[in-house]
Amino acid sequence: MSKAGGAFLEQALQQHINMHYSALLHPIIEQAIAKQMRSYSSRIAMLLVRVAFASEQTRGIVTNILGRQPGVTPDVLTTILDGSSKTAKGNITRKTPQLTELMDAVEQWIRTAEEEGQTYA
Repeated sequence: MSKAGGAFLEQALQQHINMHYSALLHPIIEQAIAKQMRSYSSRIAMLLVRVAFASEQTRGIVTNILGRQPGVTPDVLTTILDGSSKTAKGNITRKTPQLTELMDAVEQWIRTAEEEGQTYA
């Protein structure tokens, strides 16, 4: 067999082996990514549920207390709630140093939980 023929055969065999490894690696990689995404999604979902619950509970309590204050008519209450709604919408997209600090803390919490293998699914 010539050197060129041998090199061609070797390359063909290597490509054949690479195709088999590629076919095996693809589902393994997809499964690993899916597992990490489920874990991350569970942590984020838990955090969002905590925030939503606390926020709605606080809103209900504050609205109730505010509506019972002397001099707060239904019109005044509506004006206050509308104003706080506009302020809240503006604050959602504003990035403050305090918010950055909290986001860093949450990211650290998620990383630590991942390293310890915790799941919240």
